[in-house]
Order: sequence, then C-alpha cells, then structure tokens
Amino acid sequence: MRGNWPSLTAMAVAFGRGLGTSERDVDPHAGQLLPAPLSRALAAGRQRAARTVLRGLTLGMVDHVCLRTAAIDDAVREAVVLGAQQLVVLGAGLDARAWRLPELAEVEVFEVDHPSTQVGKRERTASLSPLAAAVHFVAVDFERQRVAQRLAEHGHDAARPTAWIWEGVTPYLQPPAITATLDDVGARSAAGSTLMMTYAVPQLVLLPIPGARAITQLAFRGLGEALHGAMAPADAAAAVRRVGFEPLRDGDARDWALRAEGSAALARPFRGERLLVARRRDGATAS
Repeated sequence: MRGNWPSLTAMAVAFGRGLGTSERDVDPHAGQLLPAPLSRALAAGRQRAARTVLRGLTLGMVDHVCLRTAAIDDAVREAVVLGAQQLVVLGAGLDARAWRLPELAEVEVFEVDHPSTQVGKRERTASLSPLAAAVHFVAVDFERQRVAQRLAEHGHDAARPTAWIWEGVTPYLQPPAITATLDDVGARSAAGSTLMMTYAVPQLVLLPIPGARAITQLAFRGLGEALHGAMAPADAAAAVRRVGFEPLRDGDARDWALRAEGSAALARPFRGERLLVARRRDGATAS
C-alpha cells in the first residue's frame, strides 16, 4: 500500500471488474475508483479486440474476478431477499457494490478497510450517488484492531441480519487475524445473517507445474502482499461453523461459470481460490 492508494491486488481486481468478460458485465464505476493511468488503460481495454487480448494476457485473472464477483453478487441478492438489512464488506478495497446494486436500496452498507485505502476511496466516490440506503466507512487495521468494536462505533446493529462479504482478503492475513475476524463476525451476526468468504487452498495454483506454489508465494511476497492464510475446504467449513454459521455451498470458477459470463477454463490458474457461502443458524452462538 502506497500513500492513499489501495493495494496492487485491489487495483487488479477493480481493473478486472471494470474490463469485464463482455460489455454486459462491466463494473461502471471501476474507472473512477482506479488511479488515472489505470483508468485510461481500462477505457482502452473495453474495446472488444483489446478485451479478448487482455483476458488472455492476464492468464484468466479477468475471468476469475468477474466470475467471483457475479457469484458474490448473487449471494448478496439472495441474502437481501431472505431479510438482510445490513451489508458489511470486509477489506472493501475498490468494491463498488454500494453504488451499483439496486437491490441494496433498503440496506445499510459498512465498508471496512485499512485507513489509507479508505482515504483515497472516499475522495473517488464523493461525486457518486450510492444505490444503497447508506454507506459507512469503517477504518480498521485487521492485524491490530477488532472489527466488532469499530462496527459498533459506526452504527452497525448486531440485532439485525447482516450479509458479510469477505472477498479476496483471507490469503493475506495471518491465521490469528482470520480467527479474530470470524469471532467478530459471529458476535455481530443475528439469526439469518449470511457470510460470503473467499479463501485460498494450500496448493494455491492447481496446475501440474513443478514449483508453481513456491513461485506464486515469491511473486506475491515481491509485491509486498505475502500469502499467509490458506486453508483446506474442510478447515474453512469448520472455521465458520465454530462461530455459528452453517455452510450452504463452497465452489470455484467452474461452479460460478454455470450462472455467469466468463470462462472457467481460462480462469483455471486461479482455481485455488474458492467461495464459501454460509448462513447463521437460528439461536446459534459463537463458541
């Protein structure tokens, strides 16, 4: 993280969302959220031929991001239909759901992220009108502060059902920080709340390439965003059950592509990241 700029991965994700796999699944606000050079590149990349080239050059990253985004959007809509009145985005980065999802018209959104990232984002969204009922920026350093306390201070109501998005964050956290954040999610989730958590499996890159995992680890470390929090699917399920959530589904790009545009085959290098959707059981309490 440099100054008030978001992380490199947050910018890459926003670029992928803004590019889209076709003109029909483009995030219309990504260009405004990105720094000017990337915004100009994004505008050029949206031309059909350029989009096709970039989908290949990014080794499927664009398709992975777009499929993941669509899967989480669907889960958010489902959560709202089932009664979620609040949406908490943990590690929000350059997420624009509060400004692009009309289903959030009666939902309060709490964007939780590092203070430095939020300074720039607040500046870039100042001229945008949110589609959500309200947007609250909650500054938190996940490694040093507790999410529960900061949310309470910003008006989050633990007695009302909440939809939680934890997208593209857990691989960069140490296991104790993941555990502490899940504890806070459990403590502030009423019955009927929904958790959408992405995580990386220990293999990271599910390709038959010798040394792929080590190379990937070194690459992210070189970017200043080392990977720490990988977990197996069974461990991810156990982690959310511990805080009162029951897993509903857990899948990767192959599953997401059944309901959204994008190529699961092209996204294969990123198949080590999965999305777990879980719901808070009636009367459950965090252990």
